[in-house]
Amino acid sequence: MFYILILLSVFGVNAKNANMTELFVIPIHPQHFNWTLKGAVDEFSYHPSLLNAPDLPQWIHYVYSKVHHTGYLYGVPPINQHNLELEIVGLNRRTYETRRKVLPVNVHRKSVAKYEAQLKIDNLNVEDMIDENRQRRLLDVFKLKLWPESKSDLYVTFLASAVQLGARLPLKPNEGEGVVLRVGSQFEFSSALIELQEEVKPLWKLISCPRDFKRTTVDRLFREEGFALDWCAFRLMTVKETDRSLSQQHSSHGESDLMESHLTLGLGQNDRWSRPAKSQIPQRSYVHEFAFTILVPMLVMILLVVLLSLILCFHHEGISKRNKETPAVQMVQYAAVQRATHTLRSLSSQREVSNTPSEICSTTLSRSRTASPNSSLPRSNATRGASDCNTVYCRPNPPPYSGPNRKQVVAEWLA
Repeated sequence: MFYILILLSVFGVNAKNANMTELFVIPIHPQHFNWTLKGAVDEFSYHPSLLNAPDLPQWIHYVYSKVHHTGYLYGVPPINQHNLELEIVGLNRRTYETRRKVLPVNVHRKSVAKYEAQLKIDNLNVEDMIDENRQRRLLDVFKLKLWPESKSDLYVTFLASAVQLGARLPLKPNEGEGVVLRVGSQFEFSSALIELQEEVKPLWKLISCPRDFKRTTVDRLFREEGFALDWCAFRLMTVKETDRSLSQQHSSHGESDLMESHLTLGLGQNDRWSRPAKSQIPQRSYVHEFAFTILVPMLVMILLVVLLSLILCFHHEGISKRNKETPAVQMVQYAAVQRATHTLRSLSSQREVSNTPSEICSTTLSRSRTASPNSSLPRSNATRGASDCNTVYCRPNPPPYSGPNRKQVVAEWLA
């Protein structure tokens, strides 16, 4: 404790004040470590943690703004939160010099807001909503136009990045990641807020709406101040102190439970979903699915095979019965007709074989010789006929006629 007091006296650190269930922001500048900006503006980095602990509490978060070149500690102190001390280690990236600072935080009691409105802003990041001027403009929209009853005690009760709560990063890197926040008051909701919830209630079946998907009657009030709201995430919540304490207990288990608790705070304590035990999960039997997918097709196939077998058997019995009932005379006539048909087919085939091209050619030559016995025809015609017969594969022509030998004729005449 003496060492802490020495640090406080050296660095001149003042304690920060925070209220329960209300958002607080602590900026971290190089001046807190007695550093001056001599080179690049991003030459300093910071690592905050709980004193004598490796990390921050679950309800405190840290973000660094590249636009303002400043680190921010922000969070909402839970109910019955005691005072705490934070340790911040600063690093000079140019000289690798490190300095340490202890920051005490005094948490004060505050009346808990019973009525809250949850919003999701698509075009901003967490470091943008940390700005006090932007927070004031957002609260003025509710105080002056939508919820005038809460003018005296309206404040921000929750702030977190939409990506941190499970949303997707935007497709364009220059667009904001989105912010989920809630504003609360002890006064009941106005009629304007109730009508607005009835207007956007059909959109609750969607987890998240695309940008410019739906514009409500009061959308212009937020657009004029630079806020593009996702109306699918708009909720009016009635929060009890017990519900808030339960949600803060769930937040210690991780960010997924934190998202679940903040989305379900609008419901009653009995209506909130809780994880069932493994023994409570019902077991499913696959016997019916197996019977429907395997046994039923097999039974249908067996029935079809039996049906086709019976049809073939009855058809064979009908043929044999018809052959037995046919008279013998009819069978003899049928056999005679078949025999005559076979004989006619054989005769026609023999006739076609006998009329070969060679016989046709020889018949044609003999007819030509009988019709014109004069042998004074030119030899070219005879050779032409022979060549024509050869073209159809006829037998060879006899040798040409040469006449009697002169010596034999003279010897016969002298004798």
